[in-house]
Amino acid sequence: VKIINKIFYDVFKFKGDVENFRSPENNYIHRVLERKKGNPLMLSVLYSIIANRLDVPVYGVNLPNHFVLAYMDELATMMEVSNEKNYGVLFYIDAFSKGKILTKSSIDDFLNHLRLPMNRKYYEPCSHTEIMVRSLNNLISFFQSNGDNDKITELLELRSILTD
Repeated sequence: VKIINKIFYDVFKFKGDVENFRSPENNYIHRVLERKKGNPLMLSVLYSIIANRLDVPVYGVNLPNHFVLAYMDELATMMEVSNEKNYGVLFYIDAFSKGKILTKSSIDDFLNHLRLPMNRKYYEPCSHTEIMVRSLNNLISFFQSNGDNDKITELLELRSILTD
């Protein structure tokens, strides 16, 4: 992870877009690649694709208001997933914060800050479909705030294909 962080953030200069966080540009992967900055979701998607190509077991975790990555203990995952307190995650990675390493207690603190319950789904990897739906939801939210009804209709249709 330290090597991936060094290359991803220091060599290729990827970073979180803190100035224009909700911009649709941050949800289009080709624009994130061109601009070298994005939101937590798209930076995590890129990071996980690179990690997976290197056989590093990193997967997306769909937190409310944020998106992080889980570094999985692949050897112990099958035994541990059945344990309610252990999710097979060795640690978490915040791709938006230059690959900062997070612990389970970091996730606990984040959820406490939002006054949300400690739901298992906030600690475990999510599906690719959930990632795509989240990206579409981000875009829908942006276009709703701008009143672009045609775009909203298109995105709702796409989302319904994924969720039906």
